[in-house]
Amino acid sequence: MKGKFLSWIRGNVRILVTGGFCERFLNLCAYHQINLWDLQPCENGYEASLSLAGFWKLKPLVRKCRIRVRVLQKAGLPFFFYRYRKRKPLFLAMGFSVFLLFFLSLFIWDIKIDGNLSVTDEKILDYLKEEGIQQGIWKTAVDYKLLAADLRQFFPELTWVSVKLQGTRLLISLKENEDPETEIQEENGPCDLVSTVDGTVTKIITRAGTPQVTVGAQVKKGDLLVSGCIELINDSGEVYDRQYVAADADIYVRTSRNYQDRILLQQPEKVYTGKKRSRFLLKFGSFHLGLPFFGKPYLQYDCVSENRQFRLMENFYLPIFFSSITLREYQIVEKTWTPEQAEALAKDNLNHFLEKIQEKGVQIFQNNVKIETADSVCTARGTLIFVEKTGKRAAIDSTEIQKEGISSE
Repeated sequence: MKGKFLSWIRGNVRILVTGGFCERFLNLCAYHQINLWDLQPCENGYEASLSLAGFWKLKPLVRKCRIRVRVLQKAGLPFFFYRYRKRKPLFLAMGFSVFLLFFLSLFIWDIKIDGNLSVTDEKILDYLKEEGIQQGIWKTAVDYKLLAADLRQFFPELTWVSVKLQGTRLLISLKENEDPETEIQEENGPCDLVSTVDGTVTKIITRAGTPQVTVGAQVKKGDLLVSGCIELINDSGEVYDRQYVAADADIYVRTSRNYQDRILLQQPEKVYTGKKRSRFLLKFGSFHLGLPFFGKPYLQYDCVSENRQFRLMENFYLPIFFSSITLREYQIVEKTWTPEQAEALAKDNLNHFLEKIQEKGVQIFQNNVKIETADSVCTARGTLIFVEKTGKRAAIDSTEIQKEGISSE
C-alpha cells in the first residue's frame, strides 16, 4: 500500500515496447536499474509500467535497441498537476486543505484507555477533564511522564501506567492490581501484614514473619496480623538478635455484612409503543447539523445514538463526528407484581450479589437473609457471613531498624 502511494506521488506510466530487440531492451533496463513492473508479453512486444523518472532514462536505450515505445497510460500526481495547471482555485483549495490537516494534527482529538477493569473509563476521563486534558487540547500542553505518575497516585488500584501519543490520539495503557487488598511494595523490603477487615481469624498459614494472632482471635481493620520482625533466641531463652523480613502469610477471617433489598409490588414500567424517528447528525466542533430537522416528536421517549469519529489513518483522528440518533416513544404504565414474582426477583438479586462476591475469592459461610412480603413491599433482609482472605503489607520504618542496628534479610 505504501509503495503504491509513493508511486502515485512520483508519477508512473504504462508503456508498449515493440520492434527491434525487445529482450535486449529489458536486459539494459535491469542493468541501468530502471525498475519495470507488471511486465506482460503481447502480440507485438511487451507492456510494462515504470516510474516517470525511469521513463526519461529510456531514450538512449530505445535508440540502441531500435525499438518503439508508446505511452498507453499516465497516472500520478505530476500528471494531475499538469492537467489542471490552469485551475488556480483548485490548487488554493488543496493548499488550504493541507494546511488545515497540518493545523489539526497539532491537537489531541481522541483519548483511548486500555487495560482497565475496576477503574472505569468515565472515572479516568473525569479526572483528565479536571486536569484540563480533553479533546481539542494542544499536544505540547501535556506532560506525558507527569500524567502517568499522577494517574498512579490518584488511582491506587493502578500498578502500571503508560501514556503516549500517536498521531492525534492519546493512548493510555493501564495495569491494575489483581489483588486490590494487597498493596504492591518491594518484594525484599521489610514489612508487616495488617488486617483490612473486622472479624474472627479462621485460618493462618505463615511463610515468613512472626504471627501475632491465632485461630479464633478477634481482629479489627488495621490490627497487626504477622510481624516482619523475627526474634533470634539463644539457648538461655534470651533474644540476642532480630531480623526484619517481608511478612508473608495466608490469613482467612470470618466477617459479616448486612444485606437489604426492597421491591415494590406496584411500580411504574416503560412500555414502548413501537413508534420511532431517526435522524443523522454531523458535528464539527461546536457546530451541529441534523437531518431531517424535527423537534421533540413524542412526550416520552428514549434516545439511542451511535457515534463515529472520522479519521484519515488508524491514529489520525479529526474533530468531525457522525451520529445516528433514534427516538423511541414509550408510555408509563403501572405494573403489579404478585408476591411470588417479587420474591423470585428478590432471590435473583441476592444470587447475583453472591456471585459477584464469590468472583472476588470470598467464601460464603452462612446466609441468614430472609425474604418477606408485607404492605405491598417485598423485602430481603438479613446478615451474610463470609470467609475472606485478608492481609495488607505495611512497610516497617527503616529508621527504626537502623537505630537498633538490626540486620534484615
